[in-house]
Amino acid sequence: MSDEIAVQRLAEFARRYAGIRLQSTSANVVYYSGDLYNVDGSTDDPKINGASWKGLLKAEGIDGNCYVTHPLPNPGTTTHPAFSVGGHMTQNADGSVDIGGTCYLMPLCSWHNSTSNNGNAFQHTETKMLELYGYMKGDLAATFLARMPGDQALRIVGADANTLTVQSTDMDKLVEAMAAGVREGLPISVPPHYLVFRRLSDDGRITYVIEAASLP
Repeated sequence: MSDEIAVQRLAEFARRYAGIRLQSTSANVVYYSGDLYNVDGSTDDPKINGASWKGLLKAEGIDGNCYVTHPLPNPGTTTHPAFSVGGHMTQNADGSVDIGGTCYLMPLCSWHNSTSNNGNAFQHTETKMLELYGYMKGDLAATFLARMPGDQALRIVGADANTLTVQSTDMDKLVEAMAAGVREGLPISVPPHYLVFRRLSDDGRITYVIEAASLP
């Protein structure tokens, strides 16, 4: 997998949701013991050093091995039981999640996270996981985190080779400078590729739009 995967994924997200109002998000620790299924259409963790679904789980104290206890692969032939990615899960057997809906995030190995396991009911004994609100197809952890609650109106998701970062600001002039290609003398470090979310509020309902982008 190329070092540029973070930039590519961010560009794909920006193209898919250009001009669309995106919901705000939340990530809450919950305990769920029922069977779960791989979400059909979610994005696995890019192999990056910045924001990732795996990192989001670890930040909430969720770590260890792949949660799935059944079905299991043949011993010694796969990545199981390594915690390879943060896997998006749903209670729906067809793997569907409504746009802006709710799903779960838990530790998975690459084998269990594969599309070949879509439709298989995953049993697990570990129950601590994240409940995610604001599901979007192809969402990255960084684009999800940039739509979490907060006071500042602008959220910058930056991509530099294999690193994704999230920064917040209220400075509109900063966006103008970034759009003009300015990199020196800015109050924050601007990576070579980025997108900017602007927070909107209509009668208390928070949404986000992609305000600007500099991506392939």
